[in-house]
Amino acid sequence: MANPPNSIQLRPAAATDETFLLELYKSSRGEDVRGLGWDEQRVSNFLDMQHQAQQRFESEYQSADNQIILREGAAIGRLLVDRRSEEIRCVDIALMPQYRNGGIGSMLLRTLQNEAKQIGKPLRLQIIRFNRAVNLFERLGFVRTSETGTHFQMEWVP
Repeated sequence: MANPPNSIQLRPAAATDETFLLELYKSSRGEDVRGLGWDEQRVSNFLDMQHQAQQRFESEYQSADNQIILREGAAIGRLLVDRRSEEIRCVDIALMPQYRNGGIGSMLLRTLQNEAKQIGKPLRLQIIRFNRAVNLFERLGFVRTSETGTHFQMEWVP
């Protein structure tokens, strides 16, 4: 495995992480927009606006743990988890492209699954329908509980 999960740490996100978080957001989105034939500047501007909208959406999760994923001290991703009375909600999990498909996301999700199992609550998330990570979630036992034209609601129950 190129990126051993045991070298992964988490730390709280800070205001100084904003540039990294924008870069991370842009790295994990936009392929569908590029498919429209837009030039890179237009794609970048659109993703800037989408990132701002995402931040407004995330403001609903004031009590969530907003963490930066680190490997050997370097920021490689983000994990945003809201622990509620009725569920654990994975609001966002994202890794920079070079750290995907190396077991890191699976390890973090299994950690959340273990937490959910210990406290007897479901682990839930929402994901864009065309995101390749849908396969990862299904491999880890998440099932689709509902869907819209753009998103799947997924759940793992201990």
